[in-house]
Amino acid sequence: MRKLRSKLLYNPSSMKTWTTLERRVEFSGGPIQEIASETVQLPDGRIIPDYYTARMGDYALVYAVTLEGKVLVLRQYKHGVGRVCLTFPGGYVAPGEDPAVAAERELIEETGYRGTRLTPLGSFVTNANQGCNTAHMFRIDGCQHVGAPNSGDLEEMELVQYAPGELLTSSRFQEMGVLGYVTLVLLAERRATQM
Repeated sequence: MRKLRSKLLYNPSSMKTWTTLERRVEFSGGPIQEIASETVQLPDGRIIPDYYTARMGDYALVYAVTLEGKVLVLRQYKHGVGRVCLTFPGGYVAPGEDPAVAAERELIEETGYRGTRLTPLGSFVTNANQGCNTAHMFRIDGCQHVGAPNSGDLEEMELVQYAPGELLTSSRFQEMGVLGYVTLVLLAERRATQM
């Protein structure tokens, strides 16, 4: 079988960035840090007078694995999706807070479990065009129950446990309904095969 080689069709270092000429905050409130309207100039000189960006707080997501090899998953209503979804422990990263510290805190608050080994899986901007926020993803192994959950979240939560293979199906991905959750599962399981 002949091996295909990929070719770069462009030189990334030759690509030019946009220039922000003006920036106006249009709204700020609740979890939305700001909605801003920018006037931007493209590399070819064109000016776009109303390019909108959104900023929300960064957050941490945790793929938590118990000593028995089960993954801690939450079932809860998510208003942005408008239905009950399979989710993962996680939440807001305070300004200046280490995302790993936020991940460990959210795991304990939402599940009552604490882990022994935290592995960063990467940090990713959630919307390439508007920015929005950054999702910091972690795998925490060796999780043991240490107390009752106490998240203070608005949503009701049900803690369930799955074997990793049970999460790697298209039907489970549909139950998750959020790209960040699916990405977390894929990264965490890929990491497990490299350990």
